[in-house]
Amino acid sequence: MNWEVVDYKFKKEIDNLPIQCKKKYAAFKYISEHSGLKGLSNYSGFKLEQLKGRLKGVYSVRLNIAYRILFIADEEKKLIEVYEISKHEYNQ
Repeated sequence: MNWEVVDYKFKKEIDNLPIQCKKKYAAFKYISEHSGLKGLSNYSGFKLEQLKGRLKGVYSVRLNIAYRILFIADEEKKLIEVYEISKHEYNQ
């Protein structure tokens, strides 16, 4: 394990995710721990993107069309800190 994923503040949210999202979160955590941002960017199913505006410096990956994970990555410390797990609000 090369990277650390800090998600303890979100245990309740993770436990309440739909089963498919829980499975994809487990994959997100595994890939993050073993290969960091590079690994996530190589897996197109997550649609990794760096956010802009008020969330500049925050990354996003999709668990499905409705749920996403927001996180901050520190490549120097090899640390991924989960910022938010939530339903994504789409502008209509």
